[in-house]
Amino acid sequence: MRTFFAVQHDKVFYGGWQQCLRWARKQIQENHTAIQLLTARGGDKEAVVIAEITADYERIIYGGRKLSIKGLKDGQAKDI
Repeated sequence: MRTFFAVQHDKVFYGGWQQCLRWARKQIQENHTAIQLLTARGGDKEAVVIAEITADYERIIYGGRKLSIKGLKDGQAKDI
């Protein structure tokens, strides 16, 4: 099973793809800081950035950077 994450600066939301996309679209209206959408499978230690949402556009990212899942679940996005 795949989990999706939406990360905006210091805010993290996780759940299904549609839930994260809906949260990101709502959040970008309140705060114009870019939001990254990430995905990971159960047992993975890293999540991969697969999309970015900004006030101006939404785009898919291929071969995106990885973030530690531990950091995401703790509410802090950490590069690896």
